[in-house]
Amino acid sequence: MQFSKSTFLPILGLVVLIFFVGMAYLNNHIFLDKLVLCSFILGLVFFTKMRGESNETKSNSDSTN
Repeated sequence: MQFSKSTFLPILGLVVLIFFVGMAYLNNHIFLDKLVLCSFILGLVFFTKMRGESNETKSNSDSTN
């Protein structure tokens, strides 16, 4: 699997968001509810984007065969 800029940046963003969720949990749950909601939404967007790219790659390989 080849990583491109379009997949690396969202993964990096999710890792940073997970770091902030962890820090919020350790610091008496400050802004934890908002961070968890943002992480969930961005995770869904990232998952949907990754599925779309894999379907697009699959359909491109099917059309060339």
